[in-house]
Amino acid sequence: MKITEEACFYPDGYVYFDPSTRGYRRDDLWLEDRIHCWFVHPKPHNEQKQLVVHLHGNAENMTSHITGVMFLLEAGFPVLAFDYSGYGQSRGRPTLKGIQEDARLVFSHVLAHPETFGGSVFGFGQSMGAYTLARVLPDFPGLKGAILEAGLHSFHALFTQAYPDFACEVPSEGFSALDTLPLSRVPKLFIHGTADVVVPFTHSIDMHEAASDPKDILILDGVGHIDAFISRHSFAYREKIMDFLKRWG
Repeated sequence: MKITEEACFYPDGYVYFDPSTRGYRRDDLWLEDRIHCWFVHPKPHNEQKQLVVHLHGNAENMTSHITGVMFLLEAGFPVLAFDYSGYGQSRGRPTLKGIQEDARLVFSHVLAHPETFGGSVFGFGQSMGAYTLARVLPDFPGLKGAILEAGLHSFHALFTQAYPDFACEVPSEGFSALDTLPLSRVPKLFIHGTADVVVPFTHSIDMHEAASDPKDILILDGVGHIDAFISRHSFAYREKIMDFLKRWG
C-alpha cells in the first residue's frame, strides 16, 4: 500500500453549523472568485479589536470547525474563517502547496484592508491549519501573533511514524514547518494534548523548539485532538489564548 498526497485531505460540502443561528452577523466573502470566507462579527457590547483568522483541519470544512472557536466570538473577538480549495464552497482541489497558497491569499487580503479588518490580526490554526499557518508565517511579519493547536510539522513525518511499513509518497522536502518556524519573529503559542492519537504532541514540542522567539507552549495532560475547549482544561485553555491575544494585540 502507498500513501499519497490525497490521503492528507477529507473535504466535504455539508453545512454543519452557521453562527448566524446564534445571532452573530456573518458576511460572505469570496477571494479571487474561488476561496470562500466567513467574516463573523461578535456582539457589539463586548467587541475586541483583535481579528482572528481561523485555519481549520483536514476534514469536513469551516462550518464544522468554527464551532471550536465560538468561545472567541463570545468573548468579543471577530473571526474570519475560510475553506481551502475543494472544501465547502471553495473551488478547486486541495494540495499541500495549494492550501498554503490559499492561506497566503487570505492573509494578504486581510492585512491589505485594515479599514475592514483592523490592524491587529492573528492567525489561529488547528491540526492541518496549524501546519499551514506555520508554513506561511515568514511571509506575514505584520501578523500580531500565531496560535498553533494540535499541529503537525510534516505530513510525511506524521504518516511515516504512524504507518512505518507503508510506502509514503507524500512530499517531504520543502513541506516541513520546522523549516519555516525559525524564520518568523511573529509571537507564537503552541498548544497540544498528551492524549492526541491523531497527531502526537511531540510534533508541537518539536515545532516549539525549532521556532524563533517570542514563543510559548501549553501541553495539556489527557487532552485529545482539538478537544481542549471541551476538556477539564477548558478554562485554562481559553484564558491562555485570550491572554495571548490581548498581550500581543
